[in-house]
Amino acid sequence: MTDQTTVAPDLVTSIDAALERFGARDLVSGSEVVDFLLDLRLTVVNSSDRAIARLLEEEAQPTA
Repeated sequence: MTDQTTVAPDLVTSIDAALERFGARDLVSGSEVVDFLLDLRLTVVNSSDRAIARLLEEEAQPTA
């Protein structure tokens, strides 16, 4: 599971950008929607990777 505090702001930014791009239009092509969904997927995957890296770094720290 991904860290929501890391993922949410990135996802909201991506969604807001898409709303601005698509909001004023009557038609949106399927390829534009797929492109947007792939951007969201990459955001989630990258955020998950950062969260995992943080956990691994914390585990690697010596305990007192």
